[in-house]
This record gives sequence, structure tokens and C-alpha cells, in this order.
Amino acid sequence: MSQRFGYQTFSCAPELAPVREFLPTGLRSVDELLDGGLLVCATHCINGGPTSGASSLLYRAVAGAQAQGMPVLYLDMAQSLDRRKAAAAGVDLDRLLLPIGTSLEQMRLMIDRLARWGQPGLVAIDHPAPMSLARLGASLRNTTLTVLALSPGPLPGMQVRLDCQRQEWRMERGAAIGFISELRLTAHPFLPIRQVRACFDIPRPEDCSARR
Repeated sequence: MSQRFGYQTFSCAPELAPVREFLPTGLRSVDELLDGGLLVCATHCINGGPTSGASSLLYRAVAGAQAQGMPVLYLDMAQSLDRRKAAAAGVDLDRLLLPIGTSLEQMRLMIDRLARWGQPGLVAIDHPAPMSLARLGASLRNTTLTVLALSPGPLPGMQVRLDCQRQEWRMERGAAIGFISELRLTAHPFLPIRQVRACFDIPRPEDCSARR
């Protein structure tokens, strides 16, 4: 076949595969589950309630983006940012772009400003309502921004979805020092449904003393 049409006519399948860029979350088990981390320029949703590991994963991803020099816009729509927990996860609160107020217009303005930089960045959205997310989506299209939304339940239109559920507590001297959660990948444009177990620590006051 190659003798008739030339050696450059056919390419091996790996050469035709799309080039994918990842944003590591900093949590090894999660990055292995996602084959590298969050998909750059894709939309992600972490589903989970209290003590499921969902918010811890969000904070770790924010810290990972900051470690790579990316700007991070944190839209705290639920007014539930836990500064102590975020700092313990490695988030630099002084560098976090955190809008004052939670109106959709203010948030869209911040997204537009970040998108104009034309550089990779992370938009973390804490507990958006489906309608609010849909209205913000217009500002996020055709940008170099990666989206990571935290929600108690599924959100429509997300390319990647992770479901978190606590399985057991980690105890030490009768006190809970952490927990183990099951993280299930239920939607992804390239990967099959699969799951992994991950450990999360409960932050102590001294964990964030250097990041106030």
C-alpha cells in the first residue's frame, strides 16, 4: 500500500490522536484516575456533599493551578469558601481572584477580564445553580480557561464529571484525622467510567499557619 501511494500517506494511530494538556490536581490517585489531571480548556464538575472530599479536591486543584503560575478566579456563589481548609490544601489566598459580591454580572465581568489576558487560567465555581452556570457559560466559550465547578449534584453541560462519596473515617486515638472517599469518574470525553479511593486529611490549625 505504501509503495503505491507513498510512505507519507498513512500514519500510525498514536500520531493521529489529539494532543491533550492536563492540569494536575496534586492528588496522585485523582490524577491517575484522570490520566494526568484536569483537561485544559474543558469544563469539569465535582459532585459531593459535606465530608465527601469534593471541596478538598477543589482546593487542591486551585493550589495546583497556582503552583504552575496560573491565575485562578474563584466564584464563591454558595458563600462557602473555607479559608482555613483552602490554606491547608496549599491555596495562596492572597493570589486568589475572589470577586466581592456574588451577582452574575460581576462574575461575568471578572471572567471577561481574565479571558482577555489570553493565557491559561482556572475558573473555580463553588455550588452554581444550573441556570447561573448556563448564563456564565457564554463568557467561558472560546477561551483558554479551564472550568472546575463544585456542586452537590450533577450539572448539565459538563465534559468531565467526578462523583465523590465518603466511605470511612480515619481515626487516631479516638479522633477523626481524615477520611477515605470513593471518587467515580462518570463522564469524560476520552476515558471510560471508573473509580478510585482517595485519602483526605482533616486540616489542623497549624497546617495553615504560614498561609493566612
